[in-house]
Amino acid sequence: MKTNPRRRPATQADVERARREGWVEGMRIAEAIFLTVLHDRHAGEIDPRLVWDEIVEKTRAMDAGYFTAADLRRTLLEEYGIELLGGPSKAIAHDRRTE
Repeated sequence: MKTNPRRRPATQADVERARREGWVEGMRIAEAIFLTVLHDRHAGEIDPRLVWDEIVEKTRAMDAGYFTAADLRRTLLEEYGIELLGGPSKAIAHDRRTE
């Protein structure tokens, strides 16, 4: 079997960049789904733009060190019964209230 002479093996940096880009794209999709559902199901009750502003504010507070992602996951579980499972490539939500 012939190999392409111009083929360059992927470096660890290439792999990490691809992983980051995939994770960012996944987050964009999740954000779009979240805001679309919010708008479609709760139109008139909740303005998605206000929710987005709150998401940005919460992200900045987390970046400033006021709380961690683990704190948010624990709050979702303890107060709402929602457990986020998996890592960036397999994140799913499990609603403990249905058990």
